[in-house]
Amino acid sequence: MKQQIKKWGINIFLITATAALALAIGSQVPALMKNMRGPYKNGDFSEHLANLPHKLTLYGTTSCPHCENARLYLKRAGIPFNDQIIDQSSIASTAYKRLGEVHVPVLVSKQKLIVGFDEKYYENLSQQVYAK
Repeated sequence: MKQQIKKWGINIFLITATAALALAIGSQVPALMKNMRGPYKNGDFSEHLANLPHKLTLYGTTSCPHCENARLYLKRAGIPFNDQIIDQSSIASTAYKRLGEVHVPVLVSKQKLIVGFDEKYYENLSQQVYAK
């Protein structure tokens, strides 16, 4: 009987440990997929540039420090962009909502979109857009 209880204890422990490991690994899958996919989302985003003077559009807010860093970087790097401030313009807010994103800043070209701010990716996208 004691051996039977010991086997059950071991089995319960193994099942619990396996479940915990599966949960731990499973919670990391979205981040791993994002890293494998890269920073860009591909699609047709041309409507976000229509009737605007530049080939890049930045969606952001006035209260977001990452948005401010993105604006400063683009300005200092001399990269022309349409600055769409979604908490000050209902037109910008509506256009941003059509992207289906929930975070800012979002930098958009005709065919690519970057969520968040990273100088390396912004530079790369701007070179792709303005080299054509």
